[in-house]
Amino acid sequence: MLRNRQFYRSVLLAIIAIELLSVSSQAQPPAKQASRFGRSRDARSIALLSASAQPPAHPFSEITLAFGLIDFPRSPDSTAQGLNSRGDIVGLYGPNLPAYEGTEQSYVLEGNSSQELIYPGASYTLGLGINKGRKIVGWYSGADGNAHAFLRKGKEYTNIDHSGSDNTIASNINDADEIIGIYYQNTADTIHGFVLKKGVYTTIDPDGSIFTEPLGINSNGVIVGFWLDQSQFSHGFVYQNGQFTSIDYPGANNTELSGINDQGQMVGDYGDDIIVGQHDWPTPNAFFLDQGTFTPIQLPVADAQVTWVNTLVGNEFVGMYVDSLGNIEGFSATISQ
Repeated sequence: MLRNRQFYRSVLLAIIAIELLSVSSQAQPPAKQASRFGRSRDARSIALLSASAQPPAHPFSEITLAFGLIDFPRSPDSTAQGLNSRGDIVGLYGPNLPAYEGTEQSYVLEGNSSQELIYPGASYTLGLGINKGRKIVGWYSGADGNAHAFLRKGKEYTNIDHSGSDNTIASNINDADEIIGIYYQNTADTIHGFVLKKGVYTTIDPDGSIFTEPLGINSNGVIVGFWLDQSQFSHGFVYQNGQFTSIDYPGANNTELSGINDQGQMVGDYGDDIIVGQHDWPTPNAFFLDQGTFTPIQLPVADAQVTWVNTLVGNEFVGMYVDSLGNIEGFSATISQ
């Protein structure tokens, strides 16, 4: 099962988680620490809700969205993962999201023109972040069955693995070319976050974290993401000037921050896992956070059971939603408050 939204999300994915690991047993992180797409947790630590469950009501402000779907041509499933200030988008497409069985690939959408992202010689390639200079980061499945991070400049791909790690996934890149992501050993029980600046890796892990996943970084180098505690609950974090601040959605057991713009506004997801389309989806509800005020994001679609937001640039964000049949659609949206 896919572990990340951005790699997952995470990712995805990513994952999300977040998320996106090859099916090789070598490339799987420890199951309890997997992220974003179909993150698996100890059943004692989570509550699984029915697909029709609604997010809790909160007396928060409302936002209005200009909304559009993003579908890769002739693909049954698509996601939108990364966004830059030009409006370019990177995402994933394929027939088995979020299972990820080697048949999925990535695309970059520039204006109305899309093209595939293919790391030379890789069985599949997953692009997760893009900056204003159109530099793209993500990961690819290597011949060793492990996940390897890449940086794409123009048409040239470069491996950017963390030294000494079995697996590295790059989840995003800002306009200063600072890259964030995760790395881990196949035999380890902990997954670490990192930031890569001018060729130097710095590990970023909150105290007590068994899984740290940075997901968003703005032009000022402020990083957001999530971390898992010993009980397998997720908490959003902001990392700035070497200091961590944890952020939890009010009343929610699990919170993940996935994007931050240059004004310090953030997007993320919250809630307990739900089962949709035979997959376990963590944090199925999206929110917008501005100066301490949480606003739930409700997409203008009739059947969004899971909503994940992946990147926030200015007042625009991209993401994906899952309907009750398990179909996955990418989207872009612009916020007007």
